[in-house]
Amino acid sequence: MTTIRDAIAALDQLAPPYLTLGSDPRGLLIGDSKAPLTGIVACLDVTHRAVEAARKVGASLIVAHHPLIYQPARTLLADEPHPGSVVLACARHGLSVACAHTNWDVAQGGINDVLAELVGLTEVKVLRVTAKESGDGIGRVGLLREPLSATDFLNKLGNVLGIAPRTLTPTRALAVQTVAVCGGAGAELLADALAAGADTLVTGDIRHHEFVAAAEQGFLLIDGGHHATENPGARELGRRLELALPGVAVTFVG
Repeated sequence: MTTIRDAIAALDQLAPPYLTLGSDPRGLLIGDSKAPLTGIVACLDVTHRAVEAARKVGASLIVAHHPLIYQPARTLLADEPHPGSVVLACARHGLSVACAHTNWDVAQGGINDVLAELVGLTEVKVLRVTAKESGDGIGRVGLLREPLSATDFLNKLGNVLGIAPRTLTPTRALAVQTVAVCGGAGAELLADALAAGADTLVTGDIRHHEFVAAAEQGFLLIDGGHHATENPGARELGRRLELALPGVAVTFVG
Protein backbone atom coordinates (compact mmCIF):
# COMPACT_ATOMS: atom_id res chain seq x y z
CA MET A 1 0.00 0.00 0.00
CA THR A 2 1.30 3.43 -0.95
CA THR A 3 1.10 5.85 1.96
CA ILE A 4 1.42 9.56 2.62
CA ARG A 5 4.95 8.81 3.86
CA ASP A 6 5.86 7.54 0.37
CA ALA A 7 4.68 10.82 -1.15
CA ILE A 8 6.73 12.83 1.35
CA ALA A 9 9.79 10.72 0.52
CA ALA A 10 9.25 11.47 -3.18
CA LEU A 11 8.80 15.16 -2.37
CA ASP A 12 12.08 15.17 -0.45
CA GLN A 13 13.86 13.66 -3.45
CA LEU A 14 12.55 16.40 -5.73
CA ALA A 15 13.06 19.25 -3.25
CA PRO A 16 15.74 18.10 -0.78
CA PRO A 17 15.18 19.41 2.75
CA TYR A 18 18.77 20.68 3.04
CA LEU A 19 17.96 23.30 0.37
CA THR A 20 15.36 24.94 2.64
CA LEU A 21 16.18 28.54 3.52
CA GLY A 22 16.25 29.21 7.26
CA SER A 23 13.44 27.68 9.29
CA ASP A 24 10.97 27.77 6.40
CA PRO A 25 8.16 25.17 6.73
CA ARG A 26 8.46 22.09 4.54
CA GLY A 27 7.23 18.52 4.27
CA LEU A 28 4.13 17.19 6.00
CA LEU A 29 2.28 19.97 7.83
CA ILE A 30 -1.08 18.33 8.57
CA GLY A 31 -2.17 14.71 8.63
CA ASP A 32 -1.04 11.13 9.15
CA SER A 33 2.06 9.87 7.34
CA LYS A 34 0.83 6.27 7.71
CA ALA A 35 -2.50 6.93 5.99
CA PRO A 36 -3.14 5.49 2.50
CA LEU A 37 -2.26 7.71 -0.44
CA THR A 38 -5.32 7.75 -2.68
CA GLY A 39 -4.28 10.64 -4.90
CA ILE A 40 -2.66 14.07 -4.77
CA VAL A 41 -3.86 17.58 -5.47
CA ALA A 42 -0.94 19.88 -6.34
CA CYS A 43 -1.33 23.65 -6.07
CA LEU A 44 0.42 26.92 -5.37
CA ASP A 45 -1.73 27.70 -2.31
CA VAL A 46 -3.92 25.48 -0.15
CA THR A 47 -7.39 27.00 -0.52
CA HIS A 48 -10.97 25.81 -0.17
CA ARG A 49 -10.89 25.25 -3.93
CA ALA A 50 -7.99 22.83 -3.51
CA VAL A 51 -9.81 21.06 -0.67
CA GLU A 52 -12.93 20.66 -2.80
CA ALA A 53 -10.84 19.34 -5.69
CA ALA A 54 -9.27 16.74 -3.39
CA ARG A 55 -12.71 15.64 -2.19
CA LYS A 56 -14.01 15.43 -5.75
CA VAL A 57 -11.19 13.21 -7.05
CA GLY A 58 -10.77 11.23 -3.82
CA ALA A 59 -7.24 12.45 -3.12
CA SER A 60 -5.89 12.11 0.41
CA LEU A 61 -2.98 14.57 0.10
CA ILE A 62 -2.61 18.20 -0.96
CA VAL A 63 0.92 19.27 -1.93
CA ALA A 64 1.40 23.02 -2.19
CA HIS A 65 4.31 25.31 -2.86
CA HIS A 66 3.26 27.80 -0.18
CA PRO A 67 2.91 26.51 3.40
CA LEU A 68 -0.66 26.51 4.69
CA ILE A 69 0.66 27.29 8.17
CA TYR A 70 3.59 29.68 7.83
CA GLN A 71 3.72 31.30 11.25
CA PRO A 72 2.74 29.66 14.56
CA ALA A 73 -1.04 30.02 14.87
CA ARG A 74 -2.63 31.08 18.15
CA THR A 75 -6.10 30.15 16.89
CA LEU A 76 -7.68 28.16 14.05
CA LEU A 77 -11.21 29.47 13.60
CA ALA A 78 -13.97 28.48 11.19
CA ASP A 79 -14.74 32.12 10.39
CA GLU A 80 -11.11 32.92 9.58
CA PRO A 81 -10.76 32.99 5.76
CA HIS A 82 -7.18 31.68 5.71
CA PRO A 83 -5.59 29.62 7.09
CA GLY A 84 -7.96 28.72 9.94
CA SER A 85 -11.05 27.66 8.01
CA VAL A 86 -8.92 25.81 5.45
CA VAL A 87 -6.99 23.91 8.13
CA LEU A 88 -10.27 22.89 9.75
CA ALA A 89 -11.70 21.80 6.40
CA CYS A 90 -8.66 19.60 5.76
CA ALA A 91 -8.99 18.02 9.20
CA ARG A 92 -12.74 17.54 8.77
CA HIS A 93 -12.26 15.68 5.49
CA GLY A 94 -9.21 13.69 6.58
CA LEU A 95 -6.83 15.41 4.17
CA SER A 96 -3.10 15.57 4.73
CA VAL A 97 -1.21 18.69 3.63
CA ALA A 98 2.45 19.03 2.65
CA CYS A 99 4.55 21.74 1.06
CA ALA A 100 7.86 22.33 -0.67
CA HIS A 101 8.54 26.05 -0.42
CA THR A 102 12.04 27.53 -0.55
CA ASN A 103 13.54 24.08 -1.10
CA TRP A 104 11.53 23.90 -4.35
CA ASP A 105 12.56 27.47 -5.20
CA VAL A 106 16.20 26.41 -4.92
CA ALA A 107 15.98 22.84 -6.27
CA GLN A 108 17.17 21.94 -9.74
CA GLY A 109 14.11 21.76 -11.97
CA GLY A 110 12.08 23.78 -9.46
CA ILE A 111 10.30 27.13 -9.47
CA ASN A 112 13.18 29.17 -10.87
CA ASP A 113 14.35 26.71 -13.50
CA VAL A 114 10.78 26.44 -14.80
CA LEU A 115 10.53 30.24 -14.94
CA ALA A 116 13.89 30.53 -16.72
CA GLU A 117 12.73 28.02 -19.31
CA LEU A 118 9.45 29.88 -19.84
CA VAL A 119 11.33 33.14 -20.38
CA GLY A 120 13.53 31.36 -22.93
CA LEU A 121 16.90 31.58 -21.20
CA THR A 122 20.01 29.65 -22.20
CA GLU A 123 23.30 29.13 -20.34
CA VAL A 124 21.33 29.31 -17.09
CA LYS A 125 23.20 29.69 -13.81
CA VAL A 126 22.27 30.11 -10.15
CA LEU A 127 21.87 33.79 -9.23
CA ARG A 128 22.65 33.57 -5.49
CA VAL A 129 24.23 30.43 -4.04
CA THR A 130 22.58 29.42 -0.77
CA ALA A 131 23.85 25.83 -0.45
CA LYS A 132 27.63 26.07 -0.73
CA GLU A 133 28.25 22.32 -0.73
CA SER A 134 26.06 21.67 -3.79
CA GLY A 135 26.24 25.09 -5.45
CA ASP A 136 22.44 25.34 -5.49
CA GLY A 137 20.74 28.62 -4.78
CA ILE A 138 17.92 31.08 -5.28
CA GLY A 139 17.13 32.76 -8.60
CA ARG A 140 18.56 32.10 -12.05
CA VAL A 141 20.36 34.18 -14.66
CA GLY A 142 20.87 33.41 -18.33
CA LEU A 143 20.86 34.69 -21.90
CA LEU A 144 18.07 35.16 -24.38
CA ARG A 145 18.75 33.39 -27.67
CA GLU A 146 18.78 36.80 -29.32
CA PRO A 147 18.53 40.32 -27.89
CA LEU A 148 15.09 41.92 -27.74
CA SER A 149 13.94 45.46 -27.25
CA ALA A 150 12.51 46.02 -23.79
CA THR A 151 9.06 46.50 -25.31
CA ASP A 152 9.24 43.20 -27.21
CA PHE A 153 10.51 41.40 -24.12
CA LEU A 154 7.64 42.75 -22.01
CA ASN A 155 5.17 41.59 -24.66
CA LYS A 156 6.78 38.14 -24.76
CA LEU A 157 6.73 37.89 -20.98
CA GLY A 158 3.08 38.87 -20.87
CA ASN A 159 2.27 36.10 -23.33
CA VAL A 160 4.10 33.34 -21.43
CA LEU A 161 2.88 34.42 -17.97
CA GLY A 162 -0.64 35.34 -19.02
CA ILE A 163 -0.58 38.75 -17.32
CA ALA A 164 0.54 42.30 -18.09
CA PRO A 165 3.98 42.73 -16.47
CA ARG A 166 4.82 46.09 -14.86
CA THR A 167 7.94 48.25 -14.78
CA LEU A 168 8.77 51.88 -14.01
CA THR A 169 12.00 51.86 -16.02
CA PRO A 170 11.74 53.82 -19.30
CA THR A 171 12.00 51.14 -21.99
CA ARG A 172 12.45 53.09 -25.23
CA ALA A 173 16.25 52.81 -25.47
CA LEU A 174 16.76 49.55 -23.56
CA ALA A 175 17.77 46.20 -25.02
CA VAL A 176 17.33 42.93 -23.14
CA GLN A 177 19.70 39.98 -23.38
CA THR A 178 20.98 38.89 -19.95
CA VAL A 179 17.98 38.18 -17.74
CA ALA A 180 17.73 37.22 -14.07
CA VAL A 181 14.56 35.59 -12.75
CA CYS A 182 13.20 34.79 -9.31
CA GLY A 183 9.72 33.37 -8.89
CA GLY A 184 7.57 34.93 -6.18
CA ALA A 185 9.14 37.87 -4.36
CA GLY A 186 12.77 38.43 -5.34
CA ALA A 187 13.44 42.16 -5.64
CA GLU A 188 16.10 41.72 -2.95
CA LEU A 189 18.18 40.00 -5.65
CA LEU A 190 18.62 43.23 -7.63
CA ALA A 191 22.24 43.63 -6.48
CA ASP A 192 22.94 39.98 -7.35
CA ALA A 193 21.45 40.49 -10.81
CA LEU A 194 23.60 43.57 -11.41
CA ALA A 195 26.71 41.74 -10.20
CA ALA A 196 25.93 38.87 -12.59
CA GLY A 197 25.84 41.31 -15.52
CA ALA A 198 22.08 41.11 -16.01
CA ASP A 199 20.21 43.97 -17.63
CA THR A 200 16.80 42.71 -16.45
CA LEU A 201 15.25 41.03 -13.40
CA VAL A 202 11.84 39.35 -13.57
CA THR A 203 10.17 38.66 -10.23
CA GLY A 204 7.02 39.60 -8.28
CA ASP A 205 5.74 41.66 -5.34
CA ILE A 206 7.97 44.63 -6.22
CA ARG A 207 7.52 47.76 -4.10
CA HIS A 208 7.55 51.27 -5.50
CA HIS A 209 10.91 52.29 -4.06
CA GLU A 210 12.49 49.14 -5.52
CA PHE A 211 11.18 50.09 -8.97
CA VAL A 212 12.59 53.59 -8.53
CA ALA A 213 16.03 52.35 -7.44
CA ALA A 214 16.24 50.10 -10.50
CA ALA A 215 15.08 52.82 -12.88
CA GLU A 216 17.73 55.20 -11.55
CA GLN A 217 20.36 52.67 -12.63
CA GLY A 218 18.82 52.13 -16.07
CA PHE A 219 18.00 48.56 -15.02
CA LEU A 220 14.83 46.84 -16.20
CA LEU A 221 13.06 45.55 -13.08
CA ILE A 222 9.85 43.75 -14.05
CA ASP A 223 6.98 42.62 -11.83
CA GLY A 224 5.47 39.53 -13.40
CA GLY A 225 3.27 38.80 -10.39
CA HIS A 226 3.89 36.42 -7.49
CA HIS A 227 1.27 33.93 -8.68
CA ALA A 228 2.18 34.04 -12.37
CA THR A 229 5.91 33.56 -11.79
CA GLU A 230 5.43 30.59 -9.43
CA ASN A 231 2.31 28.80 -10.63
CA PRO A 232 4.08 27.02 -13.54
CA GLY A 233 6.65 25.65 -11.09
CA ALA A 234 3.89 24.40 -8.79
CA ARG A 235 2.35 22.59 -11.76
CA GLU A 236 5.75 21.06 -12.55
CA LEU A 237 6.04 19.77 -8.98
CA GLY A 238 2.76 17.93 -9.45
CA ARG A 239 3.96 16.47 -12.74
CA ARG A 240 7.20 15.27 -11.16
CA LEU A 241 5.34 13.68 -8.24
CA GLU A 242 3.10 11.77 -10.63
CA LEU A 243 6.18 10.40 -12.40
CA ALA A 244 7.78 9.46 -9.07
CA LEU A 245 4.68 7.68 -7.74
CA PRO A 246 3.42 5.22 -10.39
CA GLY A 247 -0.29 4.57 -10.11
CA VAL A 248 -0.97 7.71 -8.07
CA ALA A 249 -3.08 10.32 -9.87
CA VAL A 250 -2.08 13.96 -9.42
CA THR A 251 -4.57 16.75 -10.11
CA PHE A 252 -3.31 20.32 -10.44
CA VAL A 253 -5.38 23.24 -9.16
CA GLY A 254 -4.00 26.51 -10.57
